[in-house]
Amino acid sequence: MPEIAIGALIGNGTVLLARRNSQRRTHPDRWSLPGGHVEDGEDAETAMRRELLEEIGVTPQHWQLAAKFRSEGPPEASATFHVYIVDRWHGVPRLVDDEHTSLRWFTAAEIECETELALPQLSKILANLASQGSKD
Repeated sequence: MPEIAIGALIGNGTVLLARRNSQRRTHPDRWSLPGGHVEDGEDAETAMRRELLEEIGVTPQHWQLAAKFRSEGPPEASATFHVYIVDRWHGVPRLVDDEHTSLRWFTAAEIECETELALPQLSKILANLASQGSKD
């Protein structure tokens, strides 16, 4: 089963989400976290760092594993997701490739109301992260 590493950039009580390109095979035109497949020889942390650089042009400086879950759905689309909180990074998030069409910072309340999340499991995880981030 594929393993996917994704990174949640958090700051000022918000989480950065990326809208997936409408041409994507899975979850087209849905909000998700930047990230991607763990490649052979990589661990999930290495994959998350590589993917954030490739997709949104940032280099994570400080992170921790927030959650790990298996997606539900058709067997060909199921995967194990490693969700990392990234609270320090170098660079300004921007669209680098065509995997995503926009980036936006969401508050916990906005995440809880967002019906276009790619993975329903992310809703609770991200709302908790955003609300934690606002306590600093």
